[in-house]
Amino acid sequence: MQNYKMTIAYDGRKYMGYNKSKDNAEKSIEGKLEMILSKLYEKDIEVIGAINTDAGVHAKGQIVNFIAPDNKLSEKEIFDYLEKYLTDDIIILSVEAVDERFHSRYLMKSATYEYRLWKKDAPNRPLFERHYVHLMNQTINVAKSKEAAKYLVGEHDFLAFTTNKKTKKSIKKILSLEVSETKNEIIITITANGFLLNMERIIVGTLIQVGIGQLPVNTIEKALKSRDMNDVGHKASADALCLLSIQY
Repeated sequence: MQNYKMTIAYDGRKYMGYNKSKDNAEKSIEGKLEMILSKLYEKDIEVIGAINTDAGVHAKGQIVNFIAPDNKLSEKEIFDYLEKYLTDDIIILSVEAVDERFHSRYLMKSATYEYRLWKKDAPNRPLFERHYVHLMNQTINVAKSKEAAKYLVGEHDFLAFTTNKKTKKSIKKILSLEVSETKNEIIITITANGFLLNMERIIVGTLIQVGIGQLPVNTIEKALKSRDMNDVGHKASADALCLLSIQY
């Protein structure tokens, strides 16, 4: 047997997320990869993703691994086969034979997400970017969003920032959170040692609402103490969120 690590990218608009479900494997990234690899090896192949991106979320640097029954095929042959049969919205960036102990999920140290907001006062409407940015109809005070973001950095109980209230592991560590600005966009980049269900999108939604004046700057500080979802902002839409990279 041989363990393989792959870096993949995808446009998540047509998918129910990375993870497959029993009834709609073809609507997931995991399901698509497993169907092609299972055909290649003529046996069931399980593909493990580093992180489960939500429905509609994109990825530029998702990491997956799978155990092949043998090492008869070269890395290039596996790469070429996948690229031949994958749909246009999923691409393989690299295939690498790795030690049997490598596990894309359990060995992950951190993941980085990016959220793109198209500014209300941008010189023009987005064209090619329109499927991957959130079009703002209000002006964001970036300084306020940056001030609120400072409270999130570090290790906290993020129970207020997830839609899964049954989780027993709500303590996560945000390593960095940047709110940057270009002529057209406001970009929020978050690196953490893990993310709860919808945590990224609730963080972004809260920072947006602080920036447009719907919530006070101390909203996040209050929510971290109360652990109550009623103290955070709305959940931002999925289409402007992208998984940039996984760190090991």
